[in-house]
Amino acid sequence: MAATETKKAKQEPKGPVQVVTTEWTEGERNVKNLARTELLTVLLHHWGTGGEIAAHYHTDSDAVWVVMEGQATFRDAQDNLLGQANAHEAVVVPRNTTYWFENTGEGAAVMFRVSARVAPEEPRTDDRIYLGPRPGE
Repeated sequence: MAATETKKAKQEPKGPVQVVTTEWTEGERNVKNLARTELLTVLLHHWGTGGEIAAHYHTDSDAVWVVMEGQATFRDAQDNLLGQANAHEAVVVPRNTTYWFENTGEGAAVMFRVSARVAPEEPRTDDRIYLGPRPGE
């Protein structure tokens, strides 16, 4: 069989190429949606203080948190240390891992959260499951 016969036909792109800004301006929300495809979500987190302090887990996505500035500490529902990352380090959080995080450094914690969906054929929903009250409840 010739090599050209075994090649798959090139598929059409699933969406456009995106160019986004990673700038954060004072007064913006702590979490900014930068990009989304059927498989990936990229968020920019900017926490002067606090963080996602309600224990939760995600059922349909694995995520990596890339810290660009500051420090973030990730804990489980019992406050056990899962991981701590400084600038230019990352924490990988597999799906179904209960966690919460907070800014534990001096100055702002600036992070990218890049997540990949497990079941892209399913409708996109908020796959977070909180173990207690959601923030603000």
